[in-house]
Parts: sequence; structure tokens; C-alpha cells
Amino acid sequence: MLATVNGQRTLIMQWEDLHIGVQAAAAFVVSFVLLVIAHITLLNQPLGRALWYGLFWGVIATVIVVLGTRAERARRLARDSDSLR
Repeated sequence: MLATVNGQRTLIMQWEDLHIGVQAAAAFVVSFVLLVIAHITLLNQPLGRALWYGLFWGVIATVIVVLGTRAERARRLARDSDSLR
């Protein structure tokens, strides 16, 4: 059983319940866009290079987010199952 806050599921719990492919797609789109914008505005990179850097670092950021989500969910579920005993 998933933990709730005041009887309602939190946004993070809803994110954790998404299929791994949906999480990866959402995380990649967000990280890619933010990284491209950061490379263009903050680092003054040309558009082509910013797109390649956004792609490269976007994949890495996506892997970190998805793996982190899975690890935190497993830890929370283990903690919740221990508290039910």
C-alpha cells in the first residue's frame, strides 16, 4: 500500500507510479529544453553546439532522474512495509 499524506497521494508518489518510459520521456524533454536554453544564454554557445550539448547532457540527466526515482521509491516502499509490521 502506498503512503499518503492526509489520505491523499502526493505529486511525487504519482510521479513514481508512472511507467519508466513515461518518466524518461518527460525528464528528457524538460532537461533537454532547459539545457539548450542554458547553453545558449549562459554559455553563449551557437545553436548547433547547444543542441548537441543539450542532447548529451539531457540523456545523462534523464538517467540520473529515473534511477534516483526508482531508488527513492524502493526505499520508501521498504520503509512503509516495515512500519506496517
